[in-house]
Amino acid sequence: MIQKLSFTTVLSSIIRKVEENTGLRCYDSVPLNTPVPYYFAEIVGQLPDPSKTMLKERYQVFIHVFADGSNGSVPVFNEIQKLEEAMTEAIELSEEYEVILQVPSGVQRIIDEEDGSKHAVMGYDFVIFYGYKMKI
Repeated sequence: MIQKLSFTTVLSSIIRKVEENTGLRCYDSVPLNTPVPYYFAEIVGQLPDPSKTMLKERYQVFIHVFADGSNGSVPVFNEIQKLEEAMTEAIELSEEYEVILQVPSGVQRIIDEEDGSKHAVMGYDFVIFYGYKMKI
């Protein structure tokens, strides 16, 4: 049976990869009063990726980076760099799915939070193959 991958599976795979490769927690829902630094991942889009022969889906993701801002931007820049390095490895999915494309779209913005922390938003696109089109 050909079935699209659930966005929750993609999100959990991203969270796992970030945590394994950065050593920091990555949340899909941030608990109140969580100490910085940490990451927060969210799916912002899921779209079909048109192809003549393949069934593919594009998942657009924002990974938020939270770090201490009391000594300037260096801590958030360090966590951004850790994230960029962590995401050079493909996310891992079950064998019936294949990551065709995993590409960063870069820093979307950096925000100074009211509590003195820094908050950066990094964009990523994932194109995942889940089957071939067939004529019946």
